[in-house]
Amino acid sequence: MTYREYYDELVELIYKIPIQNDGWGIFLTKLNQVMDSSAIHVIGMDLKYNAFSYSRAISLNTEEESASIEVNYIQNYIKNDPRWIDVLNMQNQGWYQCHHFIDDATMESSEVYQNILEPNQIRYSAVHELIQDDRLCVIIGINTSKQRAPLNKDELDFLDQLVVHLKRIAVIQRYIFEFSSKAIIGYSLIDKLSQPVILINLDCKVVHLNTSAKQLIQKSNIVNISDDELQLPEPFQKQLTLDLQKIECLFKQKSDQLHEVVKDGCIKLDDGNGGKVYIFATLLVSEHELKTFGIRPTVMLTIYHPKYSPTINSHLLHTAFNLTPAESRVAILLLEGLVAKEISMKNNVSIDTVRKQIKEILRKTETNRQSDLVKLLLSIPKYFNDT
Repeated sequence: MTYREYYDELVELIYKIPIQNDGWGIFLTKLNQVMDSSAIHVIGMDLKYNAFSYSRAISLNTEEESASIEVNYIQNYIKNDPRWIDVLNMQNQGWYQCHHFIDDATMESSEVYQNILEPNQIRYSAVHELIQDDRLCVIIGINTSKQRAPLNKDELDFLDQLVVHLKRIAVIQRYIFEFSSKAIIGYSLIDKLSQPVILINLDCKVVHLNTSAKQLIQKSNIVNISDDELQLPEPFQKQLTLDLQKIECLFKQKSDQLHEVVKDGCIKLDDGNGGKVYIFATLLVSEHELKTFGIRPTVMLTIYHPKYSPTINSHLLHTAFNLTPAESRVAILLLEGLVAKEISMKNNVSIDTVRKQIKEILRKTETNRQSDLVKLLLSIPKYFNDT
């Protein structure tokens, strides 16, 4: 087969990567066809945060199946993949081919081979760095089946001609590979929030936590951080991991269900003293992430602990129950002991409007009576007071 006839087309696709919504995916799809490979994967690892910050894979499967496989690999298997360890430890630049370092017996006895690689016709991998320095490792990996055999010298020589251009684009787009929640939401803003807030990536790695979260963790054993990873009591840790995996699958599939899944997410933990700890998840996805296929989103966890300050505000009510600003004002006034008539006068609205708002508040908070609503609101605090 003469690969040279595809060179101009592939180079053109490479230089279109920065100006297309899924430029990497379009290029990888074509290259996968040309090379007759089983899958091609571009992965970015931010070494500062020890976080897989970018992942875009193309395989023989459908887009939906490919997304599921990709997320399963990133979430559960990549760290135990003997090939990935070699790539990170690689001293010499150039092509790394796994069959030169790992024999069949080792591969076939590994979980990643049994559960991910072999079922998807992947045995051989050729990996080349696009960026590799103290902060960032970005690689392109081309995977072939046993029947297809490893890439030969002629094929690697052809790919070397493309790598020159790919490296240029990777450097131009370095910002998409570096993990940065600042591009989504400023740390300074999070640090100003009185509620405990923890930012995690989709591997449960903690990226940032504000002062209130640090204080809560120091004085409570309910939420912990170990080796930069968020730790919750079981079965909540397992559930959080599964939820994050589902979020990433939906994100990669560009599913309309994505925000609904996250919006409804609430973890309720027993604090051991008869109280509850509420953890609410918010997916941080900007227009940039939506347009740049492959970036892995960040999740903001807002924590409410019943042991601490019982101050209620509109932000909490919106986060916890999706109350509108007007409904939040009514709920706070109910908590202060006002009745519907007094609230209507204070808010300068009709009493019928207030009654409708109260009915909606009860529906959203899943309470049946105003007394139950007040008890619920008193059980959820605004923030942790360091006393």
